Amino acid sequence: MIGDTIRAYREFKGLTQVQLAELSEINVGTIRKYELGLRKPKPEQLEKIASSMGLNVSVFLDFNIETVGDVLSLLFAIDDSVDMILNKTDNDQNVIIEFKNKTMQEFLVKWCQFKNVYEKEKQEIEMIEDEEKRQQELTRLDAVKQEWQLRAMGTTIGCHTIVKKGSDSMKIRLDDLT
Repeated sequence: MIGDTIRAYREFKGLTQVQLAELSEINVGTIRKYELGLRKPKPEQLEKIASSMGLNVSVFLDFNIETVGDVLSLLFAIDDSVDMILNKTDNDQNVIIEFKNKTMQEFLVKWCQFKNVYEKEKQEIEMIEDEEKRQQELTRLDAVKQEWQLRAMGTTIGCHTIVKKGSDSMKIRLDDLT
């Protein structure tokens, strides 16, 4: 839900609803309604909220990925927009996706490391016999994952590096986003 995501980023950035309202020039009551799910923000309102927190509006979008076709449409869009490299592995059974952009590659390495640790810890937690303790630990682990994702999208060095084809890794300043 968009409201949950707005709240998560706002809290992650250490902002109150009043502060976000002031920064985005949106009424605080409206911010509250968005976060509670009572109202859905229009695209221009979402843009103001994202911009006020130094984020790209895409962090609030739900892609509703359920099918192979959904994944393919995203991969095609990525391939059309950025310099992506597809290579088959030695046994031709798997494909490796790489990006020419150094910042993207460095991030993917960090994501891979995080994901490996996350999956190992999740497997260990799922072996806990006490249902209540297992659920508490899974909830804690999911909160760690969400925080990692929030940090990656909101504070990763180079997060605002343009990766569009032909951009040659130009960097943009946060000032340029507002």
